Amino acid sequence: MRKPFFFIVAVLAISAFIVPGLHAASRSDVLVIGMSTNDIVSLDPQVAFEFGSTGVDAQIYDRLFDYLPMKYETAVPSVAESWKVSDDGKTWTFHIKKGIKFHSGNLLTADDVVYSIQRLVGLNDQPAFILTQFEITMDSVRAVDKHTVEIIMGKKYAGGIFMACLASVASSIVDSKMVKQHIANTDKYPKGDFGTTWLSRNSAGSGSFVLRKWEKGDKIVLDANKDHFAHPPKVKRIIIKDITEAASRRLQVEKGDLDIAWNLTQDDIKSVEDNKDLVIRRYSDDKIYYLGMNVSKEGLKDNRVRTAIRYAIDYKALTDDLLGGAARQTGTFIPKGFAGYEDKIVFKKDLEKARGLMKKAGYADGLALQMDHSNQTPYPELAQAIQNHLAQIGIKLTLNQMVSSQLWPKYRAQKHDLILARWGPDYSDPHTNAQPFADYKAKQLSWRNAYYNDVTSSMVKEASLEMDNDKRIAIYKEINDILQKEGPYAFLMQTVYQHAVLKNVAGFHPAAVLDKVKMWSIGKK
Repeated sequence: MRKPFFFIVAVLAISAFIVPGLHAASRSDVLVIGMSTNDIVSLDPQVAFEFGSTGVDAQIYDRLFDYLPMKYETAVPSVAESWKVSDDGKTWTFHIKKGIKFHSGNLLTADDVVYSIQRLVGLNDQPAFILTQFEITMDSVRAVDKHTVEIIMGKKYAGGIFMACLASVASSIVDSKMVKQHIANTDKYPKGDFGTTWLSRNSAGSGSFVLRKWEKGDKIVLDANKDHFAHPPKVKRIIIKDITEAASRRLQVEKGDLDIAWNLTQDDIKSVEDNKDLVIRRYSDDKIYYLGMNVSKEGLKDNRVRTAIRYAIDYKALTDDLLGGAARQTGTFIPKGFAGYEDKIVFKKDLEKARGLMKKAGYADGLALQMDHSNQTPYPELAQAIQNHLAQIGIKLTLNQMVSSQLWPKYRAQKHDLILARWGPDYSDPHTNAQPFADYKAKQLSWRNAYYNDVTSSMVKEASLEMDNDKRIAIYKEINDILQKEGPYAFLMQTVYQHAVLKNVAGFHPAAVLDKVKMWSIGKK
């Protein structure tokens, strides 16, 4: 009798917790996820730029294009039914699906698409560049008729890039009638805030879920939109509990209080991997850890030294020993899951080859260099390991542990020798990484490492204009081959998200970022 009693108590406790309005829903109808959501500042999709907020907004709002579960390489039509591009590649005309309704009951029309794009540009907050990079202004978009939208870019861009950006959370379509009812004049927006003050804590979407409640530091409650035009959810409610500590998430999923414990540490994974009630689901983060080498510095000018460094690093020691298997080596600036990603490794530890290259470069007696890195875990640990690796080929590495406010200005000023860092994409297309890593004219990573390669810079430009997507992706692969062999980087690894999931949960497909996870596909057996 004891077990059934506690089971009933648990169900009643959860029912009480689930907030009013869903008395008929049982625990089998509710999905409870534990993750850290304390980064959320605003749930306004044209302002949100944090992990938690974009992930939640992706469930609430629809976009012209989107991604399907486990198919993250190419954006597919969502609200857009069809589209065409002018001969000059600058004018895009979208025909949107009829009959789509916002949560308010208002019909989604071309006017809402136009308003949403103008709103993103007009607010000019962090995510705005995702569309303004195409030289789109508030005057660039218009409704041709009730179900047709025209967008004019300042110049031609590759279609794959534009569609990826239209699939980003920043391009979400808001209910313009609803938002306009909540416009306020603020100090930042004295002529009207586009409703962002209200929308930071409320929603005006048409997505698979409706925002029911957000209590900062506690929980987010999403209710199913059973009338969604494409993806009605398989559960009635999702509760996202804000649980900062991974150990606490692990304990709660073991007890059954959570259905999914998000992003556990390797130690937590080891403690639950034999639990027959749980399944471990993994997916690589889309951020690339790399070693940047300033090619204007003594020794690093010579690609033989840079190549020796790439051969001296014990990548397996970093991913398996130091990070306990919670990372995987990568040899590319293109993250796993992006078009153009190739799971091939060019460099592995080979001290004999590395020493031979150092000798040929004239540094048989050694070389003294400095490496800057963040003071946040795992950078100090990774830096010390790399220091030991390079010592074996005669490179005496002095480590400079720095806070971010010191580290990044120094890097941007090209004052470093080596830097241990990571880079994350802004949207799901290889171009978002190709430009910083390979085009010095963008004044980002290539420029910071004084790698002024006109060939790769021109190739990035060529790819940005190529309308044939297969040809465009082939260009990125070619760029990657050049950077691997002679660029200013040693590509190190991608860390791996690891989630503990109750066995009765079905249809959960992890992704590199939360906004790619489609919660409408998740149900319970």
